[in-house]
Amino acid sequence: MTAVFCDTSVLIRYFAEDDIPRAAAAAALIDSDATLVISTGVVLETIHVLRTDYAVANPVLAAMLVALLSRANVQVTDDDKSGLIAAIYWTQSVSSRRIMDAIIATAAEQAKVDFIATFDAKMRSPIVPVRML
Repeated sequence: MTAVFCDTSVLIRYFAEDDIPRAAAAAALIDSDATLVISTGVVLETIHVLRTDYAVANPVLAAMLVALLSRANVQVTDDDKSGLIAAIYWTQSVSSRRIMDAIIATAAEQAKVDFIATFDAKMRSPIVPVRML
């Protein structure tokens, strides 16, 4: 079976469908039997682009990402896939800016740290305690 690392641009074309030939190529890859490998960096960049350039808001953005990450042929290189899905799902009723916090929280959980240190007074984590410095 073929394994393919998907760049952010592939996910953007897939979700935005703003360039029909590229969107079709992205869908053909994503809907294929290939194992699709993505990183949290790709997920974060996808969130940023869809939110800022395409005005996709929660809960739509979170639902799109959960649907993609829930696919059997999608792997996440640097995080626990189920934890990442749970973190994104947790943010559906809040600002899409919180999706990034939730992804950071899953990384902190994977690292088995005691707390997340921050200067961001709005930082929230459903998993790891957050402490303001």
